[in-house]
Amino acid sequence: TRRPRTAQLLMIIIVLPFFTSIIVRTYAWMVLLGRNGIVNQYLMALHLTDAPLPLLYNQAGVVIGMTYVLLPYMVLTVYSVMRGIDPGLVRAAHSLGASRLQAFRRVFLPLSLPGIAGGTLLVFILSLGFFITPALMGGPGDMMIAMLIEREVEITLNWAFASALAVVLLALTLVGFVGYNHIVRLERVFEGRG
Repeated sequence: TRRPRTAQLLMIIIVLPFFTSIIVRTYAWMVLLGRNGIVNQYLMALHLTDAPLPLLYNQAGVVIGMTYVLLPYMVLTVYSVMRGIDPGLVRAAHSLGASRLQAFRRVFLPLSLPGIAGGTLLVFILSLGFFITPALMGGPGDMMIAMLIEREVEITLNWAFASALAVVLLALTLVGFVGYNHIVRLERVFEGRG
């Protein structure tokens, strides 16, 4: 009973951020990572740094914010596939002499690949169009393609370049989708065997 409760608690922790606006979550991270934020206060209290680290308005802030926002999508996609894997297959590998690492690498991981590939594709596509978190947590040099398209349409009025960037964005999405189809045949996914 302990393991299912722990799994349920972890699932609640992963799903909980979806009940809050992405803007609110991003501002919360800005408070945590600011010059006088909790993270810098703890780092200085533990004497790991003498001065506050620049964790906002740079690439580090964008990576932290985007990881926080996109990680649940990856975890939920991979978890749904891993739950469907028969535990008897791993036990069978153990009974045939495989170590825990060998059973994971040769049995569990290959069966998890559809979820890993699907989660990677989902996060890749979502990150291509990401706008709010990089705009709030990044600096002027940390512009994502969606921000560049918005700037070309709204500020410079260069609609031709914005259209070209949108086509590049679409092409990148299609490349990701074709790559996913190559790794995990979509017929298996749609037929329920994936």
